[in-house]
Amino acid sequence: MNKGVVTIKLDERWSLEDFSVFSKQYIQVYGFFFALRKISESNISLEYERMPWLGGASVVHFFNGMKSHIHPKHLPEVKRIQYASPGFIELTALVEVAEDIRNLVLAICASGGAVGSTYHLIHSQYKKRQLAQKKLKALNEKEDINFVRDSVLELHNKLKLNPKQVRSLNAISKGDQLVELKMLMAMYRRAKPIVELQKSNKAQL
Repeated sequence: MNKGVVTIKLDERWSLEDFSVFSKQYIQVYGFFFALRKISESNISLEYERMPWLGGASVVHFFNGMKSHIHPKHLPEVKRIQYASPGFIELTALVEVAEDIRNLVLAICASGGAVGSTYHLIHSQYKKRQLAQKKLKALNEKEDINFVRDSVLELHNKLKLNPKQVRSLNAISKGDQLVELKMLMAMYRRAKPIVELQKSNKAQL
């Protein structure tokens, strides 16, 4: 992976909250895609199978853990910022990881709301089936197992994940599709605020 300059165009009026939301969610999604690339390129293990994956705490620890695997010199840093109409933020970051984030955001924006609708349908059933507090090996209903499998495949498709990213997700989750579903839904929730900034023309990745 190569470090270089990544430019994000700014427009419209930004609040302090906008900057806070953007920076918080961008670094979390950055860590997610960094991990996928690191696993693909180095075949390392991140040992996330030891996490219980029951409830929201595991998701928080997962994304915090992703960031901890990034060497400080590979974290995004602000090189230059100009707030005007239009303005820009220049980051020094791993270009390939920034491109992964851009592709994700553009895929969600280009779907015309289809990704959001898919997520909400999946999340509704996920809650109804009480899967947050369950493990895949504990699922007895074939309908639940099929739901998890189909939901993972649907999110792969809707989020335009490439084969290498899919293989890395499978490696991180150790083939546990319920864990992967939890990862994908959490990743979407963290990308959504960036998508909203893109759609409102405040940030153009």
